[in-house]
Amino acid sequence: MDRQIRFSGFGGQGVILMGIVLARAAALYDRPSGEDGRPRLKNAIQTQSYGPSARGGHSKCDVKISEQEMLYPFVETPDYLVIMSQQAFTKYINERRPDTKVVIDPDMVLERPKADLYLVPATRAAEDMGTRIVANIIMLGALRQISDVVSCEALEKALLDAVPKATHDLNKNALLVGTKLGQDALDRRGKD
Repeated sequence: MDRQIRFSGFGGQGVILMGIVLARAAALYDRPSGEDGRPRLKNAIQTQSYGPSARGGHSKCDVKISEQEMLYPFVETPDYLVIMSQQAFTKYINERRPDTKVVIDPDMVLERPKADLYLVPATRAAEDMGTRIVANIIMLGALRQISDVVSCEALEKALLDAVPKATHDLNKNALLVGTKLGQDALDRRGKD
């Protein structure tokens, strides 16, 4: 299994954290058993780039996950493209293959590309939870549900490693909300 994932949005949305958590989940905590019953190791590489503005500029985080050793660290064309802002949509939507699965926040991205498209209203769901700060974690939970790239347990462990202890309950709840929204997006596929 080789997967290439690109997270994109604007600075301040937690795009980089999404990639760090996913890569950590794959490399450290997701150990599915092979045919021989022994855990298989996964390799993960995470790279990031962002504009000169700390908040508001473009932000991108790429993750590659493979059971094989990887020699090239960069995502060339993603299998999954997560877009959390109109600016990111404009910048990255053409950097995909026809079969790339595109996951967008429909409240933040106005356009609907002709693509294998999944609509996940992460920002609205975060506002319903009382804080926009977890929109990225909701989107991460949705991506996990849509892609099944890592297990729920591995993603939660990696997330709790990366966020302050005082926010553990909030972030676990955001992952659960994201899982539900991801399943809703799968169920609606082709109906939007």
